[in-house]
Amino acid sequence: MNTDPQPRIAQAIQQDLKAIGINASIKSLAQANVIAAGGEEDQAPMIWSGGMAWIADFPDPSNFYGPILGCDGAVSGGWNWAWYCNEDLDAMAQEADSMVDPAKAGEREAMWRDIYLKVMEDAPWAPIFNEERFTIRSERIGGDDKLFVDPVHIPVHYDEVFAKDVQ
Repeated sequence: MNTDPQPRIAQAIQQDLKAIGINASIKSLAQANVIAAGGEEDQAPMIWSGGMAWIADFPDPSNFYGPILGCDGAVSGGWNWAWYCNEDLDAMAQEADSMVDPAKAGEREAMWRDIYLKVMEDAPWAPIFNEERFTIRSERIGGDDKLFVDPVHIPVHYDEVFAKDVQ
């Protein structure tokens, strides 16, 4: 975004990256243009923003790998903006995803942990932060409990909640 304080934040991130040897230029684009550029190898932005299009919408390690780190996403119009492709990890991810027996949940989780540790070794990204959101709710507020924990509803849709003590 090109409104304050975003440009100053971008400049601070640029300086931090330079300090570790990553030279970045800052371009201010409309969100639709960033998303369109992200899918093109010669235009892909260095910083991928989950805030623009990607959230952990289900609690499973596979949620992020395929589209944004897998080889199948490293195509024109894809979401793998780093154009990262490690075929060995793709094979491991496919094997991990095929584990559906609840008795093997620990083994599946360990395999996904290994996959992400190997991704970190390859360093296709230079992570700068991981946003964590909180929703605070008092006993006075009514509404479906799922409204307060579902990431799709953050921020909370206030037209679907109510004060219990107001008639």
